[in-house]
Formats: sequence, C-alpha cells, structure tokens
Amino acid sequence: MQIVIAGAGKYGRSIAGELVAEGHDLTFIETKPEVQEAVMEEFDLSAIVGNAANYVTQLEAGVDRCDAFLSMTGSDEVNLISAILAQRLGAKKTFARVVDHDYSPEVPLVRQALGISGLINPDLESAHKIMRMLRYPSAISVESFFGGKVHIVALRVPKESLLSDLSLLDFRRVCGSNLMVCVIQRDDEVFIPDGSSVIKAGDTIHVTGEVNALQDFYLKTNTKAPSIKNVMIVGGGAISSWLLGLMNKQKFFVKIIERDKDIAELVYKSYPWVDVIRADGTDHQVLEECSIERFDAFLSMTGIDEENVLASIFASRSGVNKTITKINRTRLLEILDDEYLQNVLTPHHIVSNEVVRDIRTMANTQGSAVEALYRLADGRVEALEFIAGPKSKVLGKTMIDLDLRPSLRLVSIMRGHEIIFPAGQDMVLAGDRVIVVTSGKRLTDLDDILGGRD
Repeated sequence: MQIVIAGAGKYGRSIAGELVAEGHDLTFIETKPEVQEAVMEEFDLSAIVGNAANYVTQLEAGVDRCDAFLSMTGSDEVNLISAILAQRLGAKKTFARVVDHDYSPEVPLVRQALGISGLINPDLESAHKIMRMLRYPSAISVESFFGGKVHIVALRVPKESLLSDLSLLDFRRVCGSNLMVCVIQRDDEVFIPDGSSVIKAGDTIHVTGEVNALQDFYLKTNTKAPSIKNVMIVGGGAISSWLLGLMNKQKFFVKIIERDKDIAELVYKSYPWVDVIRADGTDHQVLEECSIERFDAFLSMTGIDEENVLASIFASRSGVNKTITKINRTRLLEILDDEYLQNVLTPHHIVSNEVVRDIRTMANTQGSAVEALYRLADGRVEALEFIAGPKSKVLGKTMIDLDLRPSLRLVSIMRGHEIIFPAGQDMVLAGDRVIVVTSGKRLTDLDDILGGRD
C-alpha cells in the first residue's frame, strides 16, 4: 500500500518502522531538512521537506494517489488541516493525531464533521491503558478484547505458587477451563506454549480469561495483589489530566506532585478532589515527605525518561506494590535491570499498534477484519482479534483438524454473548470474534493462521 506520513518525530518513526517491516511503500513529509535526511537513511524511503498542510507539498508527496495519509506532527491544527486536505485530494483513509480535549476521539461528531477516518489521542489511549493496569494490581500488563469482556494479563510466577512446575496439560484442570496460558517468557526466551510446556517459578506468563475468572485465578495461585485505592502521580501533564477524568473520585485518593506552577494550578482547579503538591516529584526527599510508602500505586509521568525510571525504582524499593513508568525511548530498557520496573507505558507504541491494525484491515477488505492488535512480551508476540468472515477457510473445522502454523495459538472465541476457550472439538463459525496469539508470521487475515504443513 502507498502510505504518506506527516511528521518524522517519535510517533511517525514508530509507525514507519512497523509499516516498512510489513512491506508498505512510505513517503514522509517533514519540515526540518536534517530530520528528513535522517529518516530517509534510517528507513530507506522517500521523504520531502515541506508543510504537510500545504496543497503543493501534498501533491509532491503523492497524497492524491495514496491509500492512507497519517498526520503525526506535534500540532493538532496542522494534523487536522492536513488530514482534511488529504481526504479532499483523494487519500482513501486519513488519520490525525490530536491531544487537545476539544478534538477528543470520543466525540464522533468531530471526526464525522471533518471527514477524517480516525482521530488518535495518545494521551487518552495511555490513560485508558493505565486504568486497566490499576484495575489489575497483580498484572504486569493488561490488554482488552471483545469490548472489555476478555483480557490477556501478564504476571510473574512466584516461587510459592501452584503454578510452579505445572504443565499446561494440567493447567485448565487446576486453574479453570475458562482460562488459557498463551505466552511464556523465561529469561530471554519467549514462546507460544503447547500442552507439553511446563510453567516455572520466575516465568512471566500471559493468561487469557474473563474478568471474574481472572480474579478467581489470582486468589487460587497466590498472585493476587491488594486492590488499589491510594495513587501517587508524579507529573500533572496531559496523560495525568485524562486519567483523572476517567477515575472515580469515590474510589481513589490521588496525590499529584507537579513542579510547574501553572500546571499544578490547572490540575487543582479542574480536579478539586485531588491533593496537589507543587514540588519536584523525582526528588527522593520529597517522595519520603509525602509518605510514598503508604501508597498502593505510583505513576511516574514526567517528560524525562530517566527521571521517571529513577522515581519508579525508588517507589518500588520503598514498598509500593504497583509502579507505572512512562518511557518514550524504549532502548533505555535494554540497559536496565527491570526488576523494579513493573509496568512500562510507551504512548507512541500504543498509537503504532492502533495504526497498524487499521492498515491491516484496509489491506484485507475481503477477508476477516482486524478488530484489535497488541504487542506482548517486549513486542515479540502479537495478539490480534479478528471477525471471522463468511468465506474464511477456518470455518467449520474443529481445533484438532485445523492445520495451524507453528508458534501460534487460537486462544478465545466470542459467539454472540458466549465466550469459548477452545478445546479439541470446538470450531469457528462465520461472525465469530476470534483472538489469535502468534510469535511468527504477521497476520493480516484470520486465514493466515493456516499452513502448518507448508
């Protein structure tokens, strides 16, 4: 597919890396010549210097012939104007990154009135992801499927747990038939398990299940953490603002530490139920004076990765059960021991997942639509939700008879209101929603799961 991306910042580059790997033809529009040259060298693609909201610039980039136009600059107005112009020029799909509350993707009239295919707010999406993390104190990560009815949660296996040395042949008998282990991380190894796999203490396992079943699972396996009520947030910026709007003030006590006077005053005026402290929240002495050890969760949301990491490590060592750390430069994690970094939030990865899902759906108009896409296990595994199309080759075949590719697992089926965790005689029917987890070939269609004997 022909795709034009406006803006070669961290969002544009993150998306480009994914789309180039999937074989799409990309062109960048970038205002800074030095950035244009760098991105051309990094991805071996074409890029032009210019204003993405300019008619001539878009024609030069081939927007009038492109399949998708993605506007990811740092300006909402440029993104919106350029996406509207691209749509008028003939781009088949247009997407714009926005951060202002007035352009919220949750107001469909805004998108419809502008004629833009999709509005993406990384701060709002990050806030939703944080809320899922807070609802699951035991989990390292939480991904949502089937409209929030089924989750894939990652958790570490403690030594004193019935999970230790448990084979997957026995897992469903011991833990419940409505659960499934779909990924295991062991040291530097990541794999899709089969029935012969054995869970070891220290593993990180990704478990699929319904909400109630997962809560019972935590209790049974000695992995349940106390519910979160007291939350400390360092940094009162955009993500924190969206998060406070999602939180129920009756259920949470929230303390925000923000060094900027204007931001601190804005948070106080917008959310008077929040305890706002104007100070440097990355200063260990400040955290101690705020009684950090009394909080159930600590969120480090400043704009500086290193400060976020150090603050979260200090919080974890101070006894906080749940830490969530915003990190934009994920290469930083490669040189860190993540023992004290429980949950890592990377906004541009959230955006790239959403864009890649939409692009795959566009590339597969006749098959099974991709409804959700998440990266698990440090990006080495994909979890996708499909809607089974009426002509899919997987229809009507039992799990035993399906010729599945290696390093792949079909983990759940939703049929109407029924949730199925498939065993040998279960099958996929037209219209079913299906969750697939894979560490192998990138999937664009449900039929891509077939071919194990090729």
